[in-house]
Amino acid sequence: MLASKPMHSSEHNCGNEIFWQKLYSLLRPLVNRWVYSSHVPSWKGQEDDIVEDIVQEAITRLFQYSQRAERGEVVPIETIEHMIKVVALNYCRDLKRRERRLLRSIDDEWSYGEHVDSTNTVDPAEIAIDKAFQEWLFERLSLEIIRFPKKQRNALLIDLAYRMHFAVRPSSLQRAFLRRGIRLQDFRAPAPKNPLERGRHAANLNLAYKRVANFCV
Repeated sequence: MLASKPMHSSEHNCGNEIFWQKLYSLLRPLVNRWVYSSHVPSWKGQEDDIVEDIVQEAITRLFQYSQRAERGEVVPIETIEHMIKVVALNYCRDLKRRERRLLRSIDDEWSYGEHVDSTNTVDPAEIAIDKAFQEWLFERLSLEIIRFPKKQRNALLIDLAYRMHFAVRPSSLQRAFLRRGIRLQDFRAPAPKNPLERGRHAANLNLAYKRVANFCV
């Protein structure tokens, strides 16, 4: 069972072997449940190996990310425990998608029967993690965007507002910006008519999206 107290990167030395061993012991039971509940036919009898692969890959990716964060290349990790669950879940899904594509190819080539995909069962825990990760990502993203240079920030907010549907209940991203004191509705505006202004807007928007891409890497 995962520890009740979240592990923050500021509270732990990510270069400490004991820290990573502890993280391993926390993650493995969760991944074990995901793998055994997936019922992927090609995984039968190899579940323990698949679990080990997912856990090791998640820890490796998190370690690499933590190194980049220390160098200031990406935003720091808020909660280690949450982050590694997301990394492990995404990698587990990648493996399942890969197996589904392989099975479909085999069925198309050799079978006249309809293949029943048993890996489509949705785990409520996965939905909860996805939702929590989305909320966390939008919080971090909105915080980063308000720190952008003013012209780039405004260009991005105008573009986001243009692409969004505004309902009675704000979306997750809209709520994240509201918590920063920004109403995206206020940035709904037509594109500049002046060619020079339109070019400047496009240039600032391009730079802003590049910043967003760097943040999400």
